[in-house]
Amino acid sequence: MQAEEEQHVLTSVEILGLTVLLLAAGNETSTNLIGNAVLSLLDHPDELAKVRADRVLVPALVEEVLRYDSPVQVVFRQATQEVELEGGTIPAEATVLVLLGAANRDERQFPQPDRFEIARNPQDHVGFAYGIHYCLGAPLARLEGRTALEALLFDCPPFTRVREQVPRIATYLVRGPQTLPLRFERATQAVA
Repeated sequence: MQAEEEQHVLTSVEILGLTVLLLAAGNETSTNLIGNAVLSLLDHPDELAKVRADRVLVPALVEEVLRYDSPVQVVFRQATQEVELEGGTIPAEATVLVLLGAANRDERQFPQPDRFEIARNPQDHVGFAYGIHYCLGAPLARLEGRTALEALLFDCPPFTRVREQVPRIATYLVRGPQTLPLRFERATQAVA
């Protein structure tokens, strides 16, 4: 709220806009990170068994989900100068659509990129963007994902999906399930 740049103090409208952005971005993306993680685990039961057998794998699970099925798929940027790229030219001031989801599936960076593999632990994914645009909330999102997944995997009974097909949010900017109903097994207790 005390931010200044070149003698410019943020206005009340700018502060309100930034607050709304932080609240919305931090809520929807973390929710989708958790939903995408659960879907990925249900789609890959061997990986689910691995992480249930070893709680230490949860942080690697979060990183692999951010790479494999990131909640943010697309970001818009503006070129500050003309750039030559792959035989083409991006003019200065051009709006560029950056496909983070595609970059996270680049086989030059990730062997077998379409494979969900917790042991991969990809520290160089761009699920939180990169450079000066790196997500301000990345540490919090990782903590929220880790905490929710640990609770779901280790404090709750085993679960299955209620429906085979899970509808996705109808937008190309973010990716996550609209709803994700789960069925939890009943806990059985031995009777003496």
